Amino acid sequence: MRHLLKLAWVGLLIVGLVTILQAAPTVEVSRRVSGLFEPSRVDDLRAVVPTLPGVEWVSLDFASTVVVLRVDPAQLMGSYNAKRPPSDEQLARRLDEQLASASNRTFSLKPLASASAVPAVVVEVKTGLLDCRGCRYAVYNGVSRLDGLESATVTTDGRLIARIDPAKLDQKALLAALKKVKGLEIPAQ
Repeated sequence: MRHLLKLAWVGLLIVGLVTILQAAPTVEVSRRVSGLFEPSRVDDLRAVVPTLPGVEWVSLDFASTVVVLRVDPAQLMGSYNAKRPPSDEQLARRLDEQLASASNRTFSLKPLASASAVPAVVVEVKTGLLDCRGCRYAVYNGVSRLDGLESATVTTDGRLIARIDPAKLDQKALLAALKKVKGLEIPAQ
């Protein structure tokens, strides 16, 4: 009986060592967050991140919407092979899937903006009074998928503040997209 207990103990020790040896090192992932249309959404994002397996909050720059998260690939991916760890892109894709699912698709991750020869500029567009969160989200959603939009915030006093790549997007294109938002009456600029 003692012999069996010793064998069981040695077996557990070996399993523990193998687990430690195959543990994945944590990785920091930086991505732009889509869905940060107003400052209160930072709190919403902070509440979602701890629910993701193996993910920790590191930092967020609201102006550029860049979030940095520390990720344990073994927990995030479900299966982990130390000999063939997932690529950064595979980690980012899985992280995006998890975040979108946990937030009911109100947040998603995008690659960092590619370096452009022209620096990003901040453009402000008056949209009219937007006193409810749903209205602000509708305005944000109307422009969020435009190529060249790096970030956008919608204020309660009716301003869309967008950070854009001027080589790809201008104020006219923002206005054209806003005119398609149902129920929004844009005041003269």
